[in-house]
Amino acid sequence: MLGRVGLLPAVVATILVAGCAVADVERTADPAPTPVARTLRTPDTLLGLPRSGTPLPAGLPRFRLNELTREATPATSTVEGVYGRGRPAPETIVVSAVSGTVADPQATLDRLLKPYRIPKPRSVEFGRYGGEARCGRGRTADEGHLTACAWADPEVAGVVVFLTATKQPDRKEDFLTIRDELEQPTG
Repeated sequence: MLGRVGLLPAVVATILVAGCAVADVERTADPAPTPVARTLRTPDTLLGLPRSGTPLPAGLPRFRLNELTREATPATSTVEGVYGRGRPAPETIVVSAVSGTVADPQATLDRLLKPYRIPKPRSVEFGRYGGEARCGRGRTADEGHLTACAWADPEVAGVVVFLTATKQPDRKEDFLTIRDELEQPTG
């Protein structure tokens, strides 16, 4: 007869063995969820900043829309915008994105961040539509601060750049908010 000390390991072992038993019932794999078809829209405001017609500062590196449209073939929708309250503004947000078929999201993500010369972009939460996202901090030619966040998945790729004169807080939540504003389910 097992003592109290020996009973617990015996019960645990029985549960573990029973829990790992394979049933004779054949299971079918659940189909992978179909990605939600999306389109891009240009909102009137982002994070409370109005869309601006003010040109960006000279020398600001950026991934131009005509370059971005080559990342998704065929491009089904695009968005490019500058948001802020004129120059000098405490903050400017620049967005560029394209929808279509993104053949290689990883390589696209690398190319999207390259113009910003960010030493160590880090993977961040990508949001409700999936894919992969990275953000990093850098400086502009006029010694301003920038945070660039890019994302890519099989349907949409884009970049959001936050420009300020002073050091910035973490912008990951702002990035997710903006991505949700730009991408909309179709239909």
